[in-house]
Amino acid sequence: MNYRLIVDSTRRAAGFGLVCAVFFSGGFSGSAAKAQKKIALKAALKTRPNNDAESVWVEKTLRSMTLRERVGQMIVVGALGEYKNFSSEKFADLKKQILENKVGGFVFYRGDALELAALTNEMQRVSKVPLLMAADFERGLPMQIKSGTSFTHNMGIAAAGDPQMAYRKGRIIAEEMRALGINWLYGPVADVANNPGNTMVNVRSYGEDARRTAEFVAAEVRGLKDGGVLSTAKHFPGHGDTPIDSHIVLPIISIDRTRFNQVELAPFRAAIAAGLDSLMTAHIALPQITGDNVPASLSPRINADLIRRELKFDGIITTDSLGMGAITKNYRGAEGALSAIKAGADVALLPPNPKEAIDAIEQAVVRGEIPKNQIDDSVRRILRAKFRVGLANPKNRTADLNKINLIVEKPENVRAANEIAEKSIVLFRNENNVLPLSATRAQKTMFIIAAGDDDPDQGNVFKAAIEQRVKGARIVKVDRRTTEKEYEQLLNEAKRTETVVVAPFVKRAALKGTIELPEAEAQFIRELIAKKNDVAVIAFGSPYQLQQFPNTRSFMAAWAVEDAAQTAAARAVFGETTIRGKSPVSLPNFFKIGDGLRIEAQKSREKDATEPTEIFN
Repeated sequence: MNYRLIVDSTRRAAGFGLVCAVFFSGGFSGSAAKAQKKIALKAALKTRPNNDAESVWVEKTLRSMTLRERVGQMIVVGALGEYKNFSSEKFADLKKQILENKVGGFVFYRGDALELAALTNEMQRVSKVPLLMAADFERGLPMQIKSGTSFTHNMGIAAAGDPQMAYRKGRIIAEEMRALGINWLYGPVADVANNPGNTMVNVRSYGEDARRTAEFVAAEVRGLKDGGVLSTAKHFPGHGDTPIDSHIVLPIISIDRTRFNQVELAPFRAAIAAGLDSLMTAHIALPQITGDNVPASLSPRINADLIRRELKFDGIITTDSLGMGAITKNYRGAEGALSAIKAGADVALLPPNPKEAIDAIEQAVVRGEIPKNQIDDSVRRILRAKFRVGLANPKNRTADLNKINLIVEKPENVRAANEIAEKSIVLFRNENNVLPLSATRAQKTMFIIAAGDDDPDQGNVFKAAIEQRVKGARIVKVDRRTTEKEYEQLLNEAKRTETVVVAPFVKRAALKGTIELPEAEAQFIRELIAKKNDVAVIAFGSPYQLQQFPNTRSFMAAWAVEDAAQTAAARAVFGETTIRGKSPVSLPNFFKIGDGLRIEAQKSREKDATEPTEIFN
């Protein structure tokens, strides 16, 4: 669905409504009425009716709201996208947020395509004012739901080298979102990856070089806009140089204004120039910039002074989730939401108690602590965003359930995502010339999947790809439950094997606080490397895993644990694709920006492997 076509059709409809309203109103009579009609018609048919249509719809909708309803528009709450009977208590909870709290939008988690689309349709039907429907689909719908086109992490896309890939990613994600009735993406990540110890951003960033990161961020913003959804650059003013996760506690970044301008702000400026719709403020403190330790999300110096006055951004400012530890450990009840709105935010995202937040903000306006015109300006921004994704036209508020299976996971989109993942693979070291594996060598190779997370499916696609290519392949899996005795047995077996390929999987996740493989697994891999020359490590997740295996002679980065990354890595390991990626980040004493060996493809491609599915009758 095309963003601009939606907007144009909505604006034309609204403009036509203006003409009709004049012609059929009883406010004029006689020749005066005729003259007024001519004037109104000329005004409605001017060459720039679009802004008029938007303004009229926004102002009319704003005037129809009470103060409390306007405050409700500034609240976005969470919703599970799983199946719900519309007469059930589960759906009644959502209806309560719509009908009683009059919230402006929802952010969705879990579920699947058809059930989520049916849910958004019914929620839009229930709501008097159309809803913003948001999701955290940074790397595709499967980040939250079961279906959709899955992309590798942003850092991998940057390793592939072409910002047009970020545009393509944004466009595909947007098209699949709109098919489900989701119109607001919490992405792209615009943080610069300038701290290898960062556990929150890490591979979600497009890289360490601010200028290059800015190019990819701007490209994704354009792709999202052309695909018809609202974009959100996060985590303003830059969460890249934090060693701790704001989901847990408040990070403090001590940088001066010169560095801040040159590095952290660069991707956000580029995003704004590309037509950004919203900024998500982070729960981080920058004392040298603001003069205090107030989180950026709650800081007037960030929201009002920096974003509005200096950057001249007039889109939506939304907080990051107000349920994160950086806020809940320092602000009680509705204090976080109230402080954010006072500071100049337009949207308070996921306040722990939405009703309490609305009550507190409404009372603050009544007491004169928040100017009413500030609330009105925020609601105007929200309504303008709704207009621009077509929500002023009731026909654009719901998803066509019959088209979902034609749009989500289109073969050409899946191929595009897989191609990006293939081009992202970076071979940092190959001193022992283990990679790529020849057919003969593969038969004499032991494959070890090291699962860093409590996920029984971790590595299954990579495993299936190996089995497809190597008949009778020896594949073992180690995880947190592997015993010391089992590690010893595997070490002894590895000694008798010509080559060992180890694939550590470490998912980056909120609240996890680490991007490292559990120490027992890491120690096992170090012992393998020490006792055997022909060992290759394929890192699924952060490239900074190399710090745990500093002596490995062969190291490849696949950037993500997603299926596309697993398939791409398998193709690279077996020589089916050219290994060409260049690292967009550095790691002192290990690798530099731009590092990456090139090895041409050496054999034809196998078909994509799939996990075996058991059907029980």
